[in-house]
Amino acid sequence: MKTIRSLVLVFLILCLVSALVSCEVMTAAESSATGSNAATTAGNAATGEKTTGSDETTASAAPSTTAAPSTTAAPSTTAKPATTAPPATTAKPATTLPPVTEPPEPEYAVPTMASAVKEPKAGDDPTKLSGIENVMRIAYVLQHTENYTVNGSGTVTTKVKLPLFGTQTYKQDVKVYKDYDRGVMLEIDLTKTLNAPVSVDKAWQTCFVGDTALTRGPKSSSTSSWNGRNTAWKTDAVSPTTRANYRSEYGLFGFELTNYILNTDTVKSWSSVTKNSDGTYTQTIYPDISKATGDCVRRMKKMGDLDENPKFSNSAITLTFDANWQIRSLCTEETYSAKTMGIDAKDCKADTTYTYSYGNADISAYTSFFSKYVK
Repeated sequence: MKTIRSLVLVFLILCLVSALVSCEVMTAAESSATGSNAATTAGNAATGEKTTGSDETTASAAPSTTAAPSTTAAPSTTAKPATTAPPATTAKPATTLPPVTEPPEPEYAVPTMASAVKEPKAGDDPTKLSGIENVMRIAYVLQHTENYTVNGSGTVTTKVKLPLFGTQTYKQDVKVYKDYDRGVMLEIDLTKTLNAPVSVDKAWQTCFVGDTALTRGPKSSSTSSWNGRNTAWKTDAVSPTTRANYRSEYGLFGFELTNYILNTDTVKSWSSVTKNSDGTYTQTIYPDISKATGDCVRRMKKMGDLDENPKFSNSAITLTFDANWQIRSLCTEETYSAKTMGIDAKDCKADTTYTYSYGNADISAYTSFFSKYVK
């Protein structure tokens, strides 16, 4: 009997030990699982992911990886309108047509005559006004005339001293034609060498509109085909140039009364006014050649292919006008020295007469050709 009790006691002790061991194993497993979950939670917390169990972790982490459109679809960064769309800067008209700055003028240049024009007043008498006052009134009336033409004709005589040949005299024929109608002017300039061993021949037609000038050359280089207003001109496209750029090469625009700068600072003296039998008046103006000829010399250099600007020694401008200061003719007499192809011509003389008529200007070349290139 005692033996049976002992066996039962041993069995109970073994069961108790087995139960204790099972509890320890289960506790260790739970601790391991808890530690693993804690590590996962800490890792997810570091990456900003939310953890509510293994299934929830997979569900929340998957969208955050595949739907990282917030990272890959930063189109708002790559397609920033503010960065990619300064087309307004690349397509600025100011870039394609930059404004031209007035080139530096020679030290003797002063404001053009146009800045000093004066309107004639009732009771004004040409014989009682100064030469500059008459010039200003003539300029004002011309500026306010809607339609007029100018025919200019002159001769340039040059004396050159050459080794072995002595002093030689050469001549050039100069022709100028202007047609003006309500803001548009067409001007033709023709220069032909008559008897020099080397010819300097020039021909061009210029259209003046506002502050723009457009110039084209003759269709033929043969001077025999140059026939005043009937000269045949090239039909190639032309590019407009500004008033400032034109002035730097050719002088004043064709709208001006003359290529001389005439105002109170540049006119040295004048003759008395002569009243003619036909009711017109004539007066001669004597410019200060150190101040009035800046635009003249640029034009003469261009027209004559000169090596440098000519140097004036004398100049006179004679104007004939009516009682309303409407100009009838303008004559220039000039003496100067020049240099071309390395040869000094110390005795040059140019006499040119311009006659004016009114109401019959023809600017058809503007309509048929130049208007296409005016911007």
